[in-house]
Amino acid sequence: MRMTSTLAVLTALVAACGAPAAKTPSDPSALVTTAAVTRENLPEIVSGFGSIEFDPASQHTLNAEIEARVIDILAVSGDSVDKGQVILRLGPSSTTGLDLVRFRRDATAAQAVLERTQRLRKDGLASDADVEAAAATARDLDLQASSLEARTGSVSMLRSPIAGIVDALLVEPGDLVAPGAQMVRVASADAIQARIGLEIEDATRLKAGDAVSLQPLDGSKKAVETVIRSIDTRIDPSTRMAAALVAAPPGNGLLSGEAVKAEMVAEIHQDAITVPRQAVFQDESGAYVFIDDNGTARLRHIEAGIQSRDKTEVLSGLETGEAVILEGGAILSDGMKVRTDGAIREAAQ
Repeated sequence: MRMTSTLAVLTALVAACGAPAAKTPSDPSALVTTAAVTRENLPEIVSGFGSIEFDPASQHTLNAEIEARVIDILAVSGDSVDKGQVILRLGPSSTTGLDLVRFRRDATAAQAVLERTQRLRKDGLASDADVEAAAATARDLDLQASSLEARTGSVSMLRSPIAGIVDALLVEPGDLVAPGAQMVRVASADAIQARIGLEIEDATRLKAGDAVSLQPLDGSKKAVETVIRSIDTRIDPSTRMAAALVAAPPGNGLLSGEAVKAEMVAEIHQDAITVPRQAVFQDESGAYVFIDDNGTARLRHIEAGIQSRDKTEVLSGLETGEAVILEGGAILSDGMKVRTDGAIREAAQ
């Protein structure tokens, strides 16, 4: 009986020594990604929307030199035209025709007076001064008649002064146009600019020469890097906005009327401490981030500055070299254990 008890005790001891130790459950941890806090020159971006337009300084407006009637229009708005290509056919109005007849009749009469005065001078019945006065009058009236005849001929075919685009047709067939009236506007295809709407407070922060990135809204073209040409501080009554006029370099693929977004650099914050924008959270107490403190998430309140594209400026609360948590930060709490992809790979090895 005693022998049996001894064997049972020995068997139990052997079994206990050979059994594996129970695993202690590890603390739960969250999978996160991190990024280093850095210093950089951070641009302060002002965004706006607008469209491409022809540069008014490179547009040519064709005006009527005399009163005329539009006979025919040989182009439409948006057409490409060559230098010298006919755009309009014009005919003199009835008033212009009457003026031409009257001017030529007056010039002929003045020439007759001159010839009669010259005959009288030979007979001693007129002085040299009389001849000179008659000659001046005849000459002036002849110049007026010839000028009107020349101008009447020049506007019969209205031609483009440059190779470009018909930006606007301001008349229709049959219209009677007054002297000096605008009829056609032709623009150079490469002379374009962007007009970008600005809030009033933003217009005061920008100036000519500031860097701009223009991006077509359809995403079909790459961004065009350029500069502000000028700021138009007049307020558009329909939009209540000012405007930035942005140079568009030739050959960029942008077309007049195309919608664009502009990112304009108002200021550069030199040597700013920055973190990725997605690392910053907000609550009732202000902005905060989580930093990775050797595998433990630590909540850190910060004073945030400007946001520029995908970066946020940090005015206080962080130092360069610290690691802020990005993905996974929304589920964290202060003191929670965290792990990164690198930690997972090390554990697997």
